[in-house]
Amino acid sequence: MKKIIVGIVAALAVIWAVLFLGVLPAQLVQAQSSPFTAGPADVGLDYDDVSIPVPADNLSLSAWWMPAQNAHSVVLYVHGANGNKEEFHTGGLEFYAELVKRGHHVLAIDLRNHGASDKTESGRLTFGSEEYRDVLAALDMIEQLAPGLPIYGSGVSMGGATLIKAATHDNRMKALILIDPLLDPESATEGGVHAILGLPKPLLQPTLWSATTFFGLGGDGPRPLETGKTLTLPILIIQDPGDPVTQMPYSQELAAGNANITFHVLPQPASDHPALADAGGWGSHGKAVLLEKEDVMAQIDSFLASL
Repeated sequence: MKKIIVGIVAALAVIWAVLFLGVLPAQLVQAQSSPFTAGPADVGLDYDDVSIPVPADNLSLSAWWMPAQNAHSVVLYVHGANGNKEEFHTGGLEFYAELVKRGHHVLAIDLRNHGASDKTESGRLTFGSEEYRDVLAALDMIEQLAPGLPIYGSGVSMGGATLIKAATHDNRMKALILIDPLLDPESATEGGVHAILGLPKPLLQPTLWSATTFFGLGGDGPRPLETGKTLTLPILIIQDPGDPVTQMPYSQELAAGNANITFHVLPQPASDHPALADAGGWGSHGKAVLLEKEDVMAQIDSFLASL
């Protein structure tokens, strides 16, 4: 009987190790793109489908070009991990409509391994370490579509991390507008896995360790938090106070460490807000436009007017 119990315990330990130290960590670093449900025409926007080459990686990106009448600038929008240029969960289409109404051309891209863009051989998420090259390619395209206009980068979650990385390699963006930016890959991944599985966070620590140690979670180089402290261009951070994934203490630390940052905290949303009805464990993550659109746009208008 004792041998049977030992055998069962050993088998369970092997199953746990395979699942939590192998299968799950491998999945965490793989992009899982969301399907499209709507497009710019559904919010009354004229647009063109644009293909953006990334020659260095032999990739082609899919993008929407949404022109404005008498435009005075261009906003390059970068979505979050496992999203796409529609940004269904974060109100992307509504955001684009507001920007176009204010005289900004908008270019919204699908990052590599997302949406209608090409996939890499590995299919990995690198939290900006590789995706930043997609931003550089998009900037090349903007210079062809709207030469001479100032360019502002805007992104949510991993899109923020990607823009931060891109800004260290290229100075064509005149300012960044970041909504709940991903600044610490490990804690954001922990929050995301907790939102999906509902497991207590302490139980996820071995999985995060394995994902970081063996599967490249977080990509190469310093965290976006540390990189962001070195940037000299103006940055607006809009933060949901209760975001369980890209948590406010990281954006607070970044704002405290960089004098070029304007930091705005949204009001705590009501628990019965319609935008949170199907959010589950993701809570208010990235939902600033859906929760407080007028406040968000007022902050952006004021920030850009001050440049």
